[in-house]
Amino acid sequence: MADDLIGNEKLLAARAEIEAIIKRYDIAAHVVLHCPGFAELFSDYTPSYSRLTIKQVDEHGFTMHLKSEVAEYGGDREAQRRDLEATANMVSSIAEALARDAIGLLKVTERVDKALGAEHTETTKVVRKPGSRQ
Repeated sequence: MADDLIGNEKLLAARAEIEAIIKRYDIAAHVVLHCPGFAELFSDYTPSYSRLTIKQVDEHGFTMHLKSEVAEYGGDREAQRRDLEATANMVSSIAEALARDAIGLLKVTERVDKALGAEHTETTKVVRKPGSRQ
């Protein structure tokens, strides 16, 4: 099936499958997908333990809300503490992995570009149909 899809469709189909896996396993993720001429980036920081909400405002900015009321836990401060610790660990782990990988990949990009004499044009963003959830 994937062989019949072109760039935009292929990335949207892959994204839908990955998002289903993220939900099924109740995990957080930051994902970059690529096929020639197209790239798709998305993240999900909403597993059940997360107290963090991040909303994309535009391609340059976002809003963030961190909320945890002990009343949401029926007064169980230990459960609240576990979720807050897990939220902090989620953000820190993903941010550190992204930063480490980005620095390394930028070095690889420089070497590949130099070796191939590559020049780049802007990668096409995945186009979604109006009203699409993705």
